[in-house]
Amino acid sequence: MRAVQTEKFAGGGDMKRTLLVLSAVLLASQGAPAQTNQEILRELQQLKARISQLEQALKEKNAKEEQIEREVAQIKEKLSALEIHGGVRLYYQGASVDRIDGKKFSNPSGTGYNADLELSFRPDSDGEFYMRLHSGSGTGADKLFEKAEEPLFANLNTLADDNPDNDGESRLLEAYYSRSFLNGKLNLIVGKTEPFIMIDDNEYANDETTQFVGKPFVNNPILDPEDSFAPMVGLTFLPADGFEISAVVQSNDSAGITYSGEEWVQKEKSIYNDVFDQPFYAVQLKYSPEFNGLKGNYRIYFWNDSADHIKVGEPVNNPSVKPSTEDGWGVGVSFDQQVAENVGLFFRAAYGNDNVYEIEKFVSVGASVNGLLSSRPNDTLGVGFAALIPNDRLKNDDTEYHFETYYRLAISENFFVTPDLQYVINPHGNSKNDNIWTGMLRTEFTF
Repeated sequence: MRAVQTEKFAGGGDMKRTLLVLSAVLLASQGAPAQTNQEILRELQQLKARISQLEQALKEKNAKEEQIEREVAQIKEKLSALEIHGGVRLYYQGASVDRIDGKKFSNPSGTGYNADLELSFRPDSDGEFYMRLHSGSGTGADKLFEKAEEPLFANLNTLADDNPDNDGESRLLEAYYSRSFLNGKLNLIVGKTEPFIMIDDNEYANDETTQFVGKPFVNNPILDPEDSFAPMVGLTFLPADGFEISAVVQSNDSAGITYSGEEWVQKEKSIYNDVFDQPFYAVQLKYSPEFNGLKGNYRIYFWNDSADHIKVGEPVNNPSVKPSTEDGWGVGVSFDQQVAENVGLFFRAAYGNDNVYEIEKFVSVGASVNGLLSSRPNDTLGVGFAALIPNDRLKNDDTEYHFETYYRLAISENFFVTPDLQYVINPHGNSKNDNIWTGMLRTEFTF
């Protein structure tokens, strides 16, 4: 009987029904000897205790399974909040150059690459951690800048701008935390990154990895010398629909000026020391309207690098005469407007303090066209024109003109090939200099 009953309980039978059956057996055995009745009662008590044990074990098992399910769900939720992206760009760039400011150049060219690994993690719906690890090597046509101090006012290959000093090394370019408040109307950014994530952005001319590679079409070249990846605090505020106000304060790597043994130069310091001593700061107002479903963004911004900048034209070779200095400040605009479903236009312009900047004024215009060929809907064509007007205190004060066009072929969702062509007139602001042709072939792998 024990074997049969134990099997029933282990198999998950109805315990209450089993007890009723046993009770009936007990009643039927009332006429049996007393010793037999006592044995039956004892067995019933043992079975009751066993049933209680099984019920408790079942409750504990169910509770444990529920706890495991909750933990698995939490792990899945956390993993879904972690995103990993990245890309590798391989390129060859060459240039046709003859003479610049009387110096003879052999045509600079070379291969190169850069790679990024991006990680973002959302601990909750309002916050995000972001990190970007970068490595790269090769300068392409920008070998010009290795052989001449200032062959151009704006360089030709921004793909190499963020590369570490030692080829092939990796460095953590960005690591910051952003958090939104007031139902997304206020956003705070704290960490290490560059001001260009807050100002001077553009839909069609802002990303050298997928769009133009010439400096005048990636960012404002007057402001670019002030750009660095350093500790910063940024705020964005949405006061009304379509409007956004951004402000940023960032650590500076300059601390006054010093005599280097040959001339007066800006004295460098660590970006992690005296973080907000003579900082860089900027504010931007952005208006984002929509006309008949066509989106646009119109930005106006002001910047000021409060570190000492030596004035243009000041004598710098006399160690006993310290040159005059001023802040590096300026104003700029950056517009982008969709004019058709697959066509967008961009415009940039800026003015910088002509007491300290070699480029006094700057303007660029251009267009981006997706799916120019009906059989290639994911391809992109970009064309751009820029003018860099130098400071009239300089010996070379002719306007430097840049033209660039690229065609980005989407081979697959994660693989792109982009031929790019640039032409520069009046390099380094000198109409007597030979013009420059530059060609690049870039491949992109993303994940």
